[in-house]
Amino acid sequence: MKKVMLLFILIFSILSISIFASGQIVVDKVLTGKTIVLDPGNGGTDPGAIGPTGLLEKGINLKVALDLAQLLKIQGANVILTRATDTYVPLKQRVDIANQASADLFISIAHNSIQGAPSVDRPQIFYWSTSNSSKLAADIFLKAFERFFGTNGDLIREEFTILRYATVPAILVEPCFMSNPSREIWLKSAKNLWREAVIYDMAVLEYFESQS
Repeated sequence: MKKVMLLFILIFSILSISIFASGQIVVDKVLTGKTIVLDPGNGGTDPGAIGPTGLLEKGINLKVALDLAQLLKIQGANVILTRATDTYVPLKQRVDIANQASADLFISIAHNSIQGAPSVDRPQIFYWSTSNSSKLAADIFLKAFERFFGTNGDLIREEFTILRYATVPAILVEPCFMSNPSREIWLKSAKNLWREAVIYDMAVLEYFESQS
């Protein structure tokens, strides 16, 4: 498993490195010093959505967040997780963590579900602040996951607690619907969750590059 993870890092790191004529490889500094708070949704007594065969959202949210944290740290970011284990953290406390850290970006990681519509499967990205930074981040993440999954999604302004009380750029990302039977199977693969984390990473890079 470690070899697979290292391979993905090598493949996708080309998106964020510079190569000098001497052949020396240097990691791009776009994320150096940036504080990024990752919020794996649900946890503990809150399982979140439950897939058709019982897959729990809380577990995949955490796995994606941990994988993403690895990628971001390699690129020099200061990464803070609102939870790193199967525990429940109240919503307001999650926002407070981001606010107190003066995060450059707060990303709440979730996976969607809808009853009675098993064919639905598309990304939905939520934001609340009318600041250009939050809406810009939401738009970048939406386009990244639309390209990855090959389907049109939704950019939604919604007054969720996790977004309403944020004083920093904040988004809630729902890349796909785990209530879709085929997608639930896809989400059971650790490799696919790693791929999802890579798309998050690419969107993070695009967001901060747009700010420079």
